[in-house]
Amino acid sequence: MAVEDAADARLPGLRLLRDFVSEADEAALVAAVDGRPWCGRGVAPNPELRRRTQQDGFLFLYRTRTVVERLGPLPPFVQPLVARMQAHGVFAAEPPNHLLVNEYDLGQGIMAHTDSTAIFGDTVTSLSLLSDCVMTFVDKATGASVPVVLPRRSLLVMTGHARTQCTHEISKDAVETAAGAVVHRDRRISLTLRTILPEAMPSPGPQAHVASE
Repeated sequence: MAVEDAADARLPGLRLLRDFVSEADEAALVAAVDGRPWCGRGVAPNPELRRRTQQDGFLFLYRTRTVVERLGPLPPFVQPLVARMQAHGVFAAEPPNHLLVNEYDLGQGIMAHTDSTAIFGDTVTSLSLLSDCVMTFVDKATGASVPVVLPRRSLLVMTGHARTQCTHEISKDAVETAAGAVVHRDRRISLTLRTILPEAMPSPGPQAHVASE
């Protein structure tokens, strides 16, 4: 059963639910994504990425920062996750419509960023599989930095201040220290579930919405 960490006053809107999936669930999810095609590392539709990714629901192009295609419903293997999230009050009003799968090999991270508020909705979630890591949040107004350990099989939920007023990033370090914990990195897969806003959805024609940030 998932156990929610106490809220951090420095990061309003951030939730962390440990053991959100079981070890058996984790193995099944990893097998499911590894059985599908990856892009990145020279493979379209996002060949410029150094990490491998998959997308469902909608296709977001990183080089143009646009949503360019409807890909259909989310795959069956994530439906139990969505139902479990809704049972915990996440996406309670409406289920997410976009899945991004990221693979981080040892030595890979992601630069500081805020998921575009012009394209993505108020809630962004990330399920960590195979490896712990540290995600560092930086308040855009004050510069205050808050490292958060994301344990393997935990669900991170970003809303409100943590979602829109902070950047978040993952370092390339193989060993990290945060809050007195030493984290040894390994291959990590994250499942990001979020909502593409109606105004950002591609029209039937060739035009697509361009993000403002």
